[in-house]
Amino acid sequence: MRTDTTTASLAQQLAAAVTEMTWEDVPQPVRETAKAHILDALGLALAATGMDFGHAVHRAGTGLGTGEQAHALGFGTSLPTTSAALINGTLIHGLDFDDTHIGAIYHATAPALAAALAVGEEQHASGAEVLLAYVIGCEVGCRLAAAGAGKFHMRGFHPTGIIGTFAAACVAARLRGLDTDTLTSALGLCGSQAAGILELHGSWLKRMHPGWAAQAGITAVTLAEAGFRGPATVFEGRGGLYASHLGETVTADGLGLHDLGKRWMTTDIALKPYPCCHFTHAFADAARALLTDLGTDHLTAQQVDRIECPTATHLMDLVAEPADRKRAPQTIYDALFSIQYVVATTLAGRPADLATFYDHPLDDPATLALAALTTCTPDPDTDFPARFPGEVRLHLADGRTLRRKVAASHGTPDDPMTDGEIHAKYLANATRAIPEDQAHHLAALAAELDGAPDVTALVQAAAAAPEQLRKQPTPS
Repeated sequence: MRTDTTTASLAQQLAAAVTEMTWEDVPQPVRETAKAHILDALGLALAATGMDFGHAVHRAGTGLGTGEQAHALGFGTSLPTTSAALINGTLIHGLDFDDTHIGAIYHATAPALAAALAVGEEQHASGAEVLLAYVIGCEVGCRLAAAGAGKFHMRGFHPTGIIGTFAAACVAARLRGLDTDTLTSALGLCGSQAAGILELHGSWLKRMHPGWAAQAGITAVTLAEAGFRGPATVFEGRGGLYASHLGETVTADGLGLHDLGKRWMTTDIALKPYPCCHFTHAFADAARALLTDLGTDHLTAQQVDRIECPTATHLMDLVAEPADRKRAPQTIYDALFSIQYVVATTLAGRPADLATFYDHPLDDPATLALAALTTCTPDPDTDFPARFPGEVRLHLADGRTLRRKVAASHGTPDDPMTDGEIHAKYLANATRAIPEDQAHHLAALAAELDGAPDVTALVQAAAAAPEQLRKQPTPS
């Protein structure tokens, strides 16, 4: 029976749409996009098992209790559903190499897939059921985040940590076959579990947000299943999510509920070609284009007078300031969230890959010399947050000035990564933890996921050998 949208709360309308959607409703292009993004995420989770934060979250997850419902990606450890979701969401996002919906400023896959794999294993769900739940999670998360795009960041919140909780709850409810009323209560309970501040200060906090969101969303669903009631007005209420976090009210249209299942935001989610904050990507593309214009593969500080990077004012605190720390990063996270360092790395001819940020020292002299010449200035013409543009103005020592502006970075819907690029990125990441033949096997399973009778085979194929996991983790 269809929910009466004239009297139903926004959570009731959302819950009804989630419970009514079927696999047949999902167009083939959306299905293929979903599988490509899952493959990307599996590679990232495997690469993260070699990092110190990956080992730390795995130790924490195993310390929360024992269970057999699901497994940790890469590690292969049997765990309770919520603990597996916590670990997997953190691993997928921890390298800051995972996908982003640009308009929503939201990492869509990490919380949705973490919940889908954990609850999917728990339920012995088919690949098609997991894919549907994952797509639902992406669609819900992107819509809820888009309603506050840019505004969450301005108030110091990370929308992935907050909104991911609701997305994960929808994933879990779908895989457990819950009804609209139960999911409505779960969404209400999510409102008091959704969390994520951007007070980072060299910490690993942001890395855990999608994992915590997945764990919290599953917990909310479990409470609702047990009869624990949550508020149906969690979105539009005076003390609801948007009023409390943004000081605003929302409507069904504002949340995109009117076209859920008709307009597919999943296909608009951007994959990352570089393992750094998405706000820096267009600047890296612009710097690379300038090298091409100059017919060279690198520049030295002696060839440069100064470098200007016009930046959206709202982003300054995150990716440009404090300038001295961004020009000479003290931690990997400083480097990942620095326009100055990313531009300098590119102009120095170094690849913007995991090895550059994690395996090699951050104090490369050629990079630091160029970063010292790089200044981020306020950009009055930016269209952020609709897109994440980037401009580099290169003032050379010989008196020439060159400039390149990139409106939409590579990997976004305006300039998507090719299938070959996606697969190459996956292989480069996955083979940091598993042999190449195993990585190819895992990719084949992901490509055929919609025909798999049980998702467990996919997760088990993503386990690294014990000797690989015993290696000294990479500091991050």
